[in-house]
Amino acid sequence: MKTQIKRFLLTLGFMTRIPVNVDLGEVKDEDMHKGFLYYPVVGLVIGIVDLAVYLLVSLILPSLFGIIFAMLANFCVTGAFHLDGLSDTADGIYSARTRERMLEIMKDSRIGTNGAIAMCFDIMLKVCGLAALPPEKIPMMVLMMPIAGKMVQGAIVYKAVYPREKGIGIYVGTIDFGTLLGTVILGLVAMATAFAGWGLALYVVLFVFAWLFRIYISGKIGGITGDVMGAGSELAEVLLVLLVLVIIRFYGFPVSLVELIRGYMAG
Repeated sequence: MKTQIKRFLLTLGFMTRIPVNVDLGEVKDEDMHKGFLYYPVVGLVIGIVDLAVYLLVSLILPSLFGIIFAMLANFCVTGAFHLDGLSDTADGIYSARTRERMLEIMKDSRIGTNGAIAMCFDIMLKVCGLAALPPEKIPMMVLMMPIAGKMVQGAIVYKAVYPREKGIGIYVGTIDFGTLLGTVILGLVAMATAFAGWGLALYVVLFVFAWLFRIYISGKIGGITGDVMGAGSELAEVLLVLLVLVIIRFYGFPVSLVELIRGYMAG
């Protein structure tokens, strides 16, 4: 148990700006690799922060401002870690340069035109997507989006190749099948809780999307980097919102497992 708490805290400290002010002792590479199991849990922590900000702001301002401030909270908690990855990936992949030059551009801290466009569309799609939901359903989606971004990361990094000669991706190619399976189970539990019967279908679509994204990027740069992981996380969040909007249009909003149980007990 102590080891698992250590690994969770290491992952939380790495993926967010939340201070982990405890003595974790000696940190081994294995602790980081095994800590990948807690990616969906870290997503839950981020989602709780986003949700708290959304609810507080929505008490005094229209819901749209709650959405915007929830996203701002997300950027503050994560340091815009994944958004930066999306920007760097877009700058590199769409630079129309050689593979080596793409990797150099992705490592450059400066933001190019493609990166700026990617960030703008990412933010716009999230804000518009959340605002298009029924007001009573927005909190659930605010909570679930960071979880969705983290729970599909296994499809991106499992047995992947790090494309640079120098440096190493902490999670790229280092995740064993048991850890991958653990993230899948945690993700499925979260999706089933939030979307009941639709949860499995949504998870499968998101996981397949992440896998196809991995194949596409690997074909461009010969592997997966941390920036690509961040880009995949952001795109999965956007895709979840769009998928739910499509479901709403044709079938109505997916009920949560809690709502199903409540309805069953009431009936």
